[in-house]
Amino acid sequence: MISDTQLTNPLRTMDLPSLKRIRGVDLTRSPEHRALWKPGRGPRPSPDHKLPEPGFALPMGFWLTEAVGPASDEPHPFTIRFEPFGTPASPAVPRTGTSSGPQRPEQTVRLKPPQVGDGDLVLKISSDGVRITTSDAVWKALSEPVLLAVGQYWRFLTVEAEIDRLTEEAFGDLDHATLPRLSTLKQRNRLIANAKAVRALVLDLPHFEGPLTDPFPYCSTELAAQTYLALAEKLRLEEWCELIDERAEAIEDTYESVSEKLLEFKNFSWEAVLEILIVVILLCELGLTLWEMFGP
Repeated sequence: MISDTQLTNPLRTMDLPSLKRIRGVDLTRSPEHRALWKPGRGPRPSPDHKLPEPGFALPMGFWLTEAVGPASDEPHPFTIRFEPFGTPASPAVPRTGTSSGPQRPEQTVRLKPPQVGDGDLVLKISSDGVRITTSDAVWKALSEPVLLAVGQYWRFLTVEAEIDRLTEEAFGDLDHATLPRLSTLKQRNRLIANAKAVRALVLDLPHFEGPLTDPFPYCSTELAAQTYLALAEKLRLEEWCELIDERAEAIEDTYESVSEKLLEFKNFSWEAVLEILIVVILLCELGLTLWEMFGP
């Protein structure tokens, strides 16, 4: 059962040695989980919804929970691995090409909390996962903005993967957007599904990109908001966001044209069928008249 405590009590209250690894579960694929990451946008989840416990939802649409079982050498984008404070810095991990979706090289960011005496946090993040080296005290001070930035990074990865898929679909649908034909009607279910997916993506983008403009609704303190903005700048999330917006706008325009042409061609087809029926009826009447006049 998902309790209010789980939704508001993040994993930062746990000591790092007991965490080891955190994994993220994408909630956006399940409409019944929408209210977890976007409050007020759906019904409260029922106790029957099975999510790993203990855990809590990020506003970027991920459920964070402790990863159990032996660590796998295979990289996974939605995994955070913790390394003890004082561990020698490890070299950047090259792209493996094993992760599905867009590939991004590892970025390294070092943060130092202003209210903690010694120690800092080293974040290494890529499309193959996240590694964090820090102490318990520093983690508890910085976990909120770090997890918000990590969640946004993960969300941008999934959004970019969806944009890649829809872009490939859009290239194949250019003929339907310019000169519809009979095959356009035959593929209308697929075209409508793609257009709906584009609209759903565009509708959620303002929420996922919101912290870059105004982080305060996503953070509990001003310090957390300021720390997030500094981290987002180092990770160049704003530039990534702008590229996503440009690509999303392009596929949105394409499928708006597809939808318009599909509607026009559908109306034209019905009009053509109606005209043919009228002609057939007139021909039948003419034939019947000729039969009555010249028939035996």
